[in-house]
Amino acid sequence: MSGTSTSSTPWNDRRITFVGGLHRSGTTLVARTIGASADASVLTRVGTVLDEGQQVQDIYADSLGNTSEWSFHPQAHLTEEDARRVPDAGARLWQSWSPYWDLDRTVLVEKSPPNLTKMRYFQEIFPKARFIVVTRHPVVQALAVRKWATRTRGRFTYGFPRLVEHWVHAHDVFAEDALHIENLLVLRYEHLMRDPAQELGRVEKFLGIELDAEAVGAVDAGRSNRYAELWQTGGRGQLAGRFRSHVGNLGSRSGTPRADLLRDVTDAALLPRYRNVVNEHLGDRIRAHGYDLSTLDEAAPWAPVLRGVPAVLATDTR
Repeated sequence: MSGTSTSSTPWNDRRITFVGGLHRSGTTLVARTIGASADASVLTRVGTVLDEGQQVQDIYADSLGNTSEWSFHPQAHLTEEDARRVPDAGARLWQSWSPYWDLDRTVLVEKSPPNLTKMRYFQEIFPKARFIVVTRHPVVQALAVRKWATRTRGRFTYGFPRLVEHWVHAHDVFAEDALHIENLLVLRYEHLMRDPAQELGRVEKFLGIELDAEAVGAVDAGRSNRYAELWQTGGRGQLAGRFRSHVGNLGSRSGTPRADLLRDVTDAALLPRYRNVVNEHLGDRIRAHGYDLSTLDEAAPWAPVLRGVPAVLATDTR
């Protein structure tokens, strides 16, 4: 790449920024907030779900499984070696994505959740690229995926412990890759919700742009509160509300669908077991990434960690 002319590598004049993080972790919120800036452009009118760049290119594999599987796929983790196998990867990705960017903007954003495990790959192709990763408590992320899934998306196919295990594996891969990345900013969703102005100020400094004040002010704090109550109580209060809604709307087309109510009854019965299984088998690995199973709205400041090494120790040895 270093011997290629600027005219054949137009991305060298832009700040290509990859946003990644597991589904329901806040990546769309962050990407859209950046895209509202007069200095930035996100992919728009792509014609795919949430305008993700992974779905409009043919260089690397996408759709590697559902949200509890994809990071385990051998092709999910891409590194420098994978990039070197396709010498024209940069030109082909630019051709795929540039029609959906405003090329008059300085910062060009591509947001796809699997970017979490592809940073080394993209850095090899776009050496000046910047990376923003959003992390969210694994329990909250798993509960959010369960809520987000619909009957057509296969609500019952997302086993709760498997979702948490998937989070841990994906973030193990990310943490080790992060040691190789030159321009990386990690946002904790919990910190973003607590102080949007401060966290998005970090984004402004990292990208060298000014974000839209209205977009920053529109960030809705406190989104995870309902998941904390669900995790601690088994959702008995929420379940009662859903049941009343379901009974009150029998015979109508509105209200709580029967399948949703069944899912909630099942979760309320199984959440105590989920808590024990997750704590026994994944608790130490979750704590290594700066999260605790007893407090869902807290997160330690992010620091690079090696697999199995607690974040607090990694911070002390930096």
